[in-house]
Amino acid sequence: MKKMNLRAAALLLLVSGAALSTGCDNSDDNGNQGSNKYTLTVMLSVPSGYEAAEMPQMSVTATNSDKDLTYTETLAAGGSSVTFEVSSGQYQITATGQFSNTITFTGATTADVFADKAVTIALAEVNESPLLFKEIYSTSNPAYKLTDTYFEIVNNSDEVQYLDGLIVATITPPVGSINPWESAYPRYPVYGVAAAFPGSGQEHALQPGESVVIANDAKDWSGEQGADLSNADWEIYVQNVTIPTADVDYNASNLTILFNENTQRALNPGYMKGAFLLAKLPAGMTPDVFAGDADNYMTEPNTTKSQRNLMIPSEYLLDAVEIFDASETEQAKLVMAQDDSGNAQVTGFSGKSIRRKVTRVENGRAYYQDTNNSTNDFLTDQPLTPGVHPSQAD
Repeated sequence: MKKMNLRAAALLLLVSGAALSTGCDNSDDNGNQGSNKYTLTVMLSVPSGYEAAEMPQMSVTATNSDKDLTYTETLAAGGSSVTFEVSSGQYQITATGQFSNTITFTGATTADVFADKAVTIALAEVNESPLLFKEIYSTSNPAYKLTDTYFEIVNNSDEVQYLDGLIVATITPPVGSINPWESAYPRYPVYGVAAAFPGSGQEHALQPGESVVIANDAKDWSGEQGADLSNADWEIYVQNVTIPTADVDYNASNLTILFNENTQRALNPGYMKGAFLLAKLPAGMTPDVFAGDADNYMTEPNTTKSQRNLMIPSEYLLDAVEIFDASETEQAKLVMAQDDSGNAQVTGFSGKSIRRKVTRVENGRAYYQDTNNSTNDFLTDQPLTPGVHPSQAD
């Protein structure tokens, strides 16, 4: 066997070292050796009932727990896919985006990425609201002309919620079975009073399971088929109104009146039918700014009416409850199915309320049902129980 010349051997080692130093680097972003980079394309499909153009801004994350790798991209509103450059391995992929105050699009899938790969996530609609109407007393009785009415809002979540800036308003129905406002949807016309909770953001906390009672007149009405509202948390006090009588400012804290161009004394759609709305404005927008924007008003379509209505977008809603008197045979649907697919039956001047069903009671706390269908979610013809929470499920 021939012996290699020492000079040639040294040259060979030098060349080999150079080849090794200039070869491709298979390490990933964290320096792990042996991982190649591949293209992972994630496509998103909207939930049934939505159009692709309605896709909100989405956050998409691909996680490889074995290598402690996480890739996150933000997909602009209206987009349908996002592409990552990832190291090889097995990935859990999640996507989430806020469609409205109560509706979230979310979905997940897995992918083994050992070559360029494309996967699709079928998004689902998750509809949850932290704040709900717990009880609504809108029917009044003949003696009180709606001034004894109230509604109650509950924190149905497990986190503290703030009432600051929340808007409450009502829709009144047209006569007959045709709704002239449908062409204006998904914005809803306020009838009568729209009011907002005061505060700069975190002044009025509502703990999990707690509720607040908002009275139209915070006095004791229990003498004649009413409720004692003298301890109501809030009230609707409308200044400079005389229909049917001048309003009275009782001891409860006042909500801020945003709109009252119909010169109403109470925040109520009427004793027979209508809808209650609870809305939260986008971050950075105050109720005063919203109510002061002329673009948020319109007159009734296809009529000569000159009355302006404050318009509240569906996407701002936390809760909507539609009510109908069972005796009415012709009833126009007032809100879209995505906000309330049913309605709760009432009887005019009955002195009875509607109360949201309780699904369970844990450690003395009631949790209320919210399926976005008031027909299923509410008990009708109920005794007046402002501020009282059931001790057992319905």
